[in-house]
Amino acid sequence: MIPFTLRFKILDEGGKWTFYYLIASFFLAVASYLIGLIWRNNMWFLATMYFIQFLILSRFFQIVIKNLLFKRLITLTIIPIFIIFLVDVLKLEGLYAYNSYFATIRTLILIIYGAIYFWQLLKDEELVQKSVFINTLPNFWFNAAFFVYHSGSFMYSLSYNLLQQQQTPGVDTTRKVTVIISYFAGIIQLILLYIGLMKAKKKPL
Repeated sequence: MIPFTLRFKILDEGGKWTFYYLIASFFLAVASYLIGLIWRNNMWFLATMYFIQFLILSRFFQIVIKNLLFKRLITLTIIPIFIIFLVDVLKLEGLYAYNSYFATIRTLILIIYGAIYFWQLLKDEELVQKSVFINTLPNFWFNAAFFVYHSGSFMYSLSYNLLQQQQTPGVDTTRKVTVIISYFAGIIQLILLYIGLMKAKKKPL
């Protein structure tokens, strides 16, 4: 987070919301650890922070996606996601379990947002006319970071309940593999975020 703090002034709106996402992620990691130590269960907090992260990333995609219809859909999608969050936490899986239904749907939607932005970049005639390569855009790298991380964690969220119900040999191995993939995707996310930060340039006066 320190590099983002030092270069905050040169970030555009998308970059600033990426920084807010990092702050939320850092707070999630620290607070969930402390809550786990004190109350022995931090699942309710994880679900809450996942929803907050969803709000932050929704704002990021509202900024970087140009299509007005998609912008409106991103806003409207927040409502059903919030309902799913409440139902999963209060009814389906409860406060003290990993809310995999909510996590899976949330993650899938963020992956779709990322794919839409990639498609937009490929079809953006303005970039072609200005001879701008998409890999020089900070938001391209920020989106790539989110896309890789959520693609990696999607498998874990999707398979969580299935693995919990299975008692066959190899389940523990499969669970460990999905966790490793998720952690590995998290590391790649940080690398891509840093690359995106290095692409940010000070705007001319």
